[in-house]
Amino acid sequence: MGDWWNALTGDLQVFYLIGIVSGAFLMLQFLLMALGVGLDFDFDLEGSDADVGFLSLRSLTAFFFAFGWTGVLMKEADNSTTLSVVISTIVGLAVFFLVALIWRRFARMTESGSIDYRSAVGVNGTVYIPVGANRAKPGKVEVMVQGRMRVIDAYTTAPTELPAKTRVKVTDVVDPTTVLVEPLL
Repeated sequence: MGDWWNALTGDLQVFYLIGIVSGAFLMLQFLLMALGVGLDFDFDLEGSDADVGFLSLRSLTAFFFAFGWTGVLMKEADNSTTLSVVISTIVGLAVFFLVALIWRRFARMTESGSIDYRSAVGVNGTVYIPVGANRAKPGKVEVMVQGRMRVIDAYTTAPTELPAKTRVKVTDVVDPTTVLVEPLL
């Protein structure tokens, strides 16, 4: 590898170095994302009302990755350094803004369309997993929420445990993912 590296011109070495380092960092980001670790820092610009800024670690990594490897391709095709830098910058900026736009859309997707269990209050359902008496332990109930049958966590204030297949009515929401039920008589 040393011979290959030493045979490269200085500008090609710089493009390779940028591409390799940013590629390694990009792989690290993907690995951390797959493990559930959200590694990103947003730098919101003055007056921006968006939830996710354009200038973020992901978008910067994407810029340098595209810039480095485009520069390698341009130099390998015997283009001048100036043309390689200009084209690499254009491609890098295009990828930068594309990644930023994609992540902004992803961020907005989590804000809308989520299930609101308050709409289940007053709806009848069936106990799926027994619900402990007097909020002793949660169980699960099948109930129609926003037009879909869901199995959700539930507590009851009834003095006795509610066994499976007991008909219940949702009376309140305990937290965003848990409801309070009472048996139907």
